[in-house]
Amino acid sequence: MNMKNIKSLYKKELLDVIRDKKTVIMMVVVPIILYPLLIVISLQMMAAITTNMSKHVYRIGIYDENDRIINYWNTPFMDYDYFSFEDYSLLVLEDIRNPKEALANEDLDAYIKIVNKDGKEHFEIHYLSSVTNSNYAAGKVFEWLSEYSDIITDKKLDDLGLDSDEILNPIGISYEDASTNEETAGSLLSSILPFMLIVSLLMGTMYPAIDTTAGERERGTLETLLTLPVTNSEIIVSKFLVVATIGIISALLNIISISGVGVYMYNMTSTYTNTSGGISLGMFAPAILVGVLCVFAFAVFISAITMCVTAFAKTYKEANNYITPLSLVVMFASFIGFIPNVKLNEKVALVPVANISLLIRDMLSFKYDAKVVFLVLLSNVFYGLAAIWVLGRIYNSEAILFGESAAGVQIFERRKNIKAGGVPELGDTVLVLFITMFAMIYIGGAIQLKLGYFGVLGTQLLILLIPLAAALYTKKDLKKTFRIKGTSLRYILGGILMIFGAIIVGMIITNVVSAIFPSSASEATELQNSLIGDDIISTLFVVAIVPAVCEEMMFRGYVLTAFEKKFKPKTAILISACLFGIYHTSIVRFFATAFLGYVICYVAHKSKSLLPGMIMHFINNAISVISLYYPDKFWGLFLSFLGKSFSLVDIVIFILMGVFLLYAGYLIVNIGSQQKSAFLNKK
Repeated sequence: MNMKNIKSLYKKELLDVIRDKKTVIMMVVVPIILYPLLIVISLQMMAAITTNMSKHVYRIGIYDENDRIINYWNTPFMDYDYFSFEDYSLLVLEDIRNPKEALANEDLDAYIKIVNKDGKEHFEIHYLSSVTNSNYAAGKVFEWLSEYSDIITDKKLDDLGLDSDEILNPIGISYEDASTNEETAGSLLSSILPFMLIVSLLMGTMYPAIDTTAGERERGTLETLLTLPVTNSEIIVSKFLVVATIGIISALLNIISISGVGVYMYNMTSTYTNTSGGISLGMFAPAILVGVLCVFAFAVFISAITMCVTAFAKTYKEANNYITPLSLVVMFASFIGFIPNVKLNEKVALVPVANISLLIRDMLSFKYDAKVVFLVLLSNVFYGLAAIWVLGRIYNSEAILFGESAAGVQIFERRKNIKAGGVPELGDTVLVLFITMFAMIYIGGAIQLKLGYFGVLGTQLLILLIPLAAALYTKKDLKKTFRIKGTSLRYILGGILMIFGAIIVGMIITNVVSAIFPSSASEATELQNSLIGDDIISTLFVVAIVPAVCEEMMFRGYVLTAFEKKFKPKTAILISACLFGIYHTSIVRFFATAFLGYVICYVAHKSKSLLPGMIMHFINNAISVISLYYPDKFWGLFLSFLGKSFSLVDIVIFILMGVFLLYAGYLIVNIGSQQKSAFLNKK
């Protein structure tokens, strides 16, 4: 690529975007003026409402158990002339005869019914929880009655000659806040800043992404741009850099404005709570540094994602329709920062959007782990580069580039316009992968949280049904898409040998990675143990058989078939294997799972059938299940490898054994291919 061309295109695209009023509003006006104004006005309105409610006079009534009104002045309440309802802004009405009807009509905010229970007076507070004034009045009445009860208690103890304070308050209780001013301010900021930052990045990149893709296509200027002596790669890089620049500027402006609001909130809170001392901004230096890095990493990711989505639209209006589901998903994922008990661990660090939200929250609260921070940044850079790569593939497609998107993403087309036959397109596959990943993380996670062990079935069904529904809607050839066909016995035998070799090598990889990420290894072990059911048969069904069918249909069927159509076999197999590793959302399991996925993909590619892969997948999962149920009786050699006493020589022998099995299986799988190649060379 020519950097001079990219620089010129970048300037041209940036000027075009800045001329758009919507972009300027979202980039400057919203973060600098609108967000702070809304927050300040909301705080002032809440303060005004609270003050007004505290000064409002609430209407109550006092009745006996037969709903007959009780004269306020003839009750024991007035035995203490220094204590009355008026002290609590409560006005007693004595002319309302039907308390239930009066409360329903809101003529009364609440009423007290005095009944006899267990030989003593019992006060029932009747109110409407759905009415704000009634709800607040009930609290006032409860506060009054509680103090009234304390007064009676004190009087009875005094009559007995006892010290009421000594009996009722034998110990003293006070609060001592150990948090620093910086921690308090950071806590206030962490409650809203992550969500606002993610949303501002999304909003900041949304309109430039639409304008540089669908907008330019609708204006008819894209064709003119393609006549210039520049490559498609230079065009897409310049467009991407513009969108990312606008997103970063918007996000940084949001950080500045929301930080200012946070300082204002802290000062206001300090005034009311009499907190002394200032704030040392230097304490926030690590949070600011990591926050800026997060902004850059997430900007790369979200810019590429928004451009991938809007690239399929033919018009500005259509692009807005496409971007709405993405906005909802991103906003929903960013809400995780508001949940107090969700911790950022090595597993969550791999979940896009949610990891950024939690990392910023933890950094502002001065709670962070360098290893987790690295994983969050690395995963976002990886996702961003993957999205950029997909974006480049999209812009290399003339069908999508010139608006003929039927060949790119047929899911968005009307079904009657889709021709039957063939295998999935790349655009459909990318969309299905994203939908499946989000469904697995959020819907599948909720199912497993509620159903536990049996929730795995629900998650696996999502993995199967989403690509199946996509293939049915786009009228694809199901046999070709999901490799539904018989196969030769040599592929099965070769695959079995290869999977045993891959398991041995995978165990070595897992142990090495576990030493680097011990906490993630512990979580992976806990997750594996949580999959143990009541008996081994049901566990084999849920953990071994079902994933062997559902995951193979998805990754070695729908995904690999689509990638084989677009890329060379080695590239298609590698991408599919990496996606299979990412799908398991564990840094410890990623490398070993991706390696296993590569081996299964290779056999699936050679055999053109899903059957060998299903058998290989089942064997791998079944070994894990059996080793959990019978750790001392089965697979002793592999389990002893996990012990500390295993020598370096044994490890080398183990590796050689795995490599030997892999190579032996490889030779069996390729027997026919080698003979065919030799025949063609002679011919």
